[in-house]
Amino acid sequence: MDMLQSVVLGAVQGFTEFLPVSSSGHLALLQALFKLESVPLFYDVMLHVGTLVAVFIALWPEIKAILRHPVKNKLGMLIIATLPAVAAVLALRYFLPQTYDALQNGKYLAIGFFATSAVLVISELIARRMERKRTIGLPQAVVMGVMQAGATIAPGLSRSGSTIAGGLFMGAKREFAAKFAFLMSIPAIIGSALFTVRDVMETGLGDVNIPMVVLGMAAAAVCGFLAIRFMLRLISKYKLYGFAVYTAALGAVILLEAVLYGNIFMNPFA
Repeated sequence: MDMLQSVVLGAVQGFTEFLPVSSSGHLALLQALFKLESVPLFYDVMLHVGTLVAVFIALWPEIKAILRHPVKNKLGMLIIATLPAVAAVLALRYFLPQTYDALQNGKYLAIGFFATSAVLVISELIARRMERKRTIGLPQAVVMGVMQAGATIAPGLSRSGSTIAGGLFMGAKREFAAKFAFLMSIPAIIGSALFTVRDVMETGLGDVNIPMVVLGMAAAAVCGFLAIRFMLRLISKYKLYGFAVYTAALGAVILLEAVLYGNIFMNPFA
């Protein structure tokens, strides 16, 4: 990995973590296009730290309010929304490791993008028929948590897209669903980083270039901040159909390459 690739990977991680298009799917896509056999685990951790910095800067008023008045400001809802993803990752990693590895190796990347497209379209179709609620309550938190669990284990299935869709399914106002989805990313990113740190302690840092790591982390932080601000403005005025078209088209390109050639992506039907 050279410095340009590091910046590109960091920028893509930052943008796609908060846009409903799947960050894990895009990183797997770029890794295949750049012909990188693997990305150092430490680098992966620091990209996630970069996006975490973006969340804290962009949503600091909401985070400060939660820290000052945790009961009033739905800290419990965030914890409840996080539990399904934790349970899903632990169950697969420790009881079904082969299934977990199969989902993570990129073979089903195209299917994940198609799933993102379907989730976004269905959520919009349902949302326009429902009365909007101003806040996130227990039903919304549970459904958004279940949606996050699926996205956590399936590259190509967008975490932010799935969680926002979960809020729309349950009648949350669009901007409230988006903000809560971004707040949900805090424990999700921290949990992912902790899992990876444990792996780093077992395997070592690997071939890590610190300037490259810093560049990638900075790119992830800046682009993540811009993506959050962009989505919060967009979602209150526009539908998510454009992102659905994009992810469907991307899934189709990946699937065609995998089925016809298989030089870059693995055929999910083989």
